[in-house]
Amino acid sequence: MTPSESPNTSSRARWVPQATVFVSSFCIMVIELVAGRVISRHLGSSLYTWTSVIGIVLAGIAIGNYAGGRIADRHRAAPTLATLFILSSITCVTITMLNNRVGEWVFLWTLPWSARVGTHVAIVFLIPSVILGMISPVAAKMALDRSTETGRTIGSVYAWGVIGSIAGTFATGFYLIAAFGTAAIIWAVAATLAAMAILFGAGSLRPTIWGGVLLVLIALGLGPWAWANHVGQSLALREAIPPNVIYHDESQYSSIQILRVQSDPEKRNMHLDKLLHSSILVEDPLSHQYSYERIYAAITQHLAGERDSLNTLTVGGGGYTYPRWLDELWPRSRTEVVEIDPAVTKAALEAFGLPPDHRLIIHHDDGRAFLNGLVVRKSGGESMPLYDFVYMDAVNDFSVPYQLTTIECVRAIDGLLDEDGAFLMNMIDVFEEGQFLGSMIETMKRVFPHVAVFVEGDGVRLSPDLRETFIIAGTKRPVDWDAVVASYEASAGLYRFADADLARLSERSGGFHLTDDWAPI
Repeated sequence: MTPSESPNTSSRARWVPQATVFVSSFCIMVIELVAGRVISRHLGSSLYTWTSVIGIVLAGIAIGNYAGGRIADRHRAAPTLATLFILSSITCVTITMLNNRVGEWVFLWTLPWSARVGTHVAIVFLIPSVILGMISPVAAKMALDRSTETGRTIGSVYAWGVIGSIAGTFATGFYLIAAFGTAAIIWAVAATLAAMAILFGAGSLRPTIWGGVLLVLIALGLGPWAWANHVGQSLALREAIPPNVIYHDESQYSSIQILRVQSDPEKRNMHLDKLLHSSILVEDPLSHQYSYERIYAAITQHLAGERDSLNTLTVGGGGYTYPRWLDELWPRSRTEVVEIDPAVTKAALEAFGLPPDHRLIIHHDDGRAFLNGLVVRKSGGESMPLYDFVYMDAVNDFSVPYQLTTIECVRAIDGLLDEDGAFLMNMIDVFEEGQFLGSMIETMKRVFPHVAVFVEGDGVRLSPDLRETFIIAGTKRPVDWDAVVASYEASAGLYRFADADLARLSERSGGFHLTDDWAPI
């Protein structure tokens, strides 16, 4: 249709291009947010992950916009849009298939971490982003063909595209992922795009045929039947769930799985995305399965002495194994836990042995926000008991919440500690690299006059590929750390960093300390 024909165009038809870009932009943002979640199952949810997702999706949109503009000048809008919606629907299906396969490609594991993340994201999400990016220019050309007001028309198309992006962002982040899970969302987007193809391809068999094929694929990808599950997994249309998974959920923060890893004695592991976060023996829940828990326990028992009650705060609940141990050994204590995700607490209650009548005081909040709130209340004159111990259990693997590592955060914790209190923090690093560990030690030293670093075993292991869990302890008063080492009951033994170890880490980190303004971790 040419501009001269626009007076005969119905008012409803003039809104078709705007509705088209709204839907396509909505779907693009849904896919972008879902991308971060499905990738995290293989690569964690780090700054590298989100940088790669945002950058590659934007690159795909830019390529698609350019290609779509050239296509719009050469072909009629309606059939072109029908084809593009079919292709975009097909590529949405490939997201699930490729992500399930690419995560198992061993050769990617040999790449540097940032390159591995970027390559994985590009393989899975670049093509869908390109195809979806082609839709807006074609819709814009359709709008221009139906109007004589060029500027107003283009502005309207752009505005509705942005509105669609905003709607897709908030709907996905605040509701869809937690309500339906990422797999169902991807299939729903594929179905929406197929429906758009059918609308634009009225009278053509191709969109209808693809719609029928998609229904079969959805049944294989989501259907509850055993045969559908078997065939769907073999075609990589659904994630393969190991038979020992006894609990699975998806929340706004992570994919949660609890696995039975041995039966005699029964042992269960809690995974948040790709991370093994907690481990427990069902018949002996107070037996520490992690080295950092054993080190926390040794330091706590030494510093607590003969006290019959403690006031503690643990940042990061997970399986709640360590807070339960605290509450069992000091039953008159006030044991607080800050866990950002209510779904993790629910999982711990339903499948990880946390009893419904527990005495833990659980706050579902961001750890840093909770600490800041306590500082504000204290500075405002509110009377509150100081903590004997603050434990940081939210810093792990590749998903490091940087705001919990900075000097501002450590100072806030220092202000909430009793004079005889201690701040214990676990973190993972490679000693031979040591930049993060060295910077974290330097940060602690700028706040606490007495800092010690521990690792389970008989010393630091000098392997450039070996990641270990280290414990950093900060106190206001001197502590007989040798007595802690001597009392350590685990057979592996406990090693406290010597001055030479600390000097080596300080040199590697350049004496750098982490701040809210600059924490490149």
